[in-house]
Amino acid sequence: MMKANEIVELVDKFSGGKLKEKDGFEFLLSIAIENNLMDLIDEIAFHSKFLWRVFSFLKSGRKFQEIDEEIYKGRIVAQINETVEKIRNLILRVIDASSEDEKRNFVQKFLGTDMEGFENFINLVHDFYWLKNWKIDGSTKSPW
Repeated sequence: MMKANEIVELVDKFSGGKLKEKDGFEFLLSIAIENNLMDLIDEIAFHSKFLWRVFSFLKSGRKFQEIDEEIYKGRIVAQINETVEKIRNLILRVIDASSEDEKRNFVQKFLGTDMEGFENFINLVHDFYWLKNWKIDGSTKSPW
């Protein structure tokens, strides 16, 4: 089993140095490794890849083709909200194994309802997006 800092280092290298929340990312990985919760990390990475791709598409300003945009907007907003909630709940399950102080600090930084908290959350999602890509591109054998 790889150590959390080794995974972060490899994923950061794979991403071309694009990871945005290495400390929070490593914190979640270390708790998951210590408590045999890597299946939750895989789920977070799966949902994060979807969410990051949707956000990237929306930020790009590209338009949908041959679709009633109003109908699509409603669906996509619902899907984004559902995915954010899934990721938040998975993260809470992972950090449940940490100390009360660590849990409180993590929730405050990454799961807060203010804009800064949401931005930190999205940056963490970005890092999990890269984890998923790294695992897909890596090998057929999971690093955990």
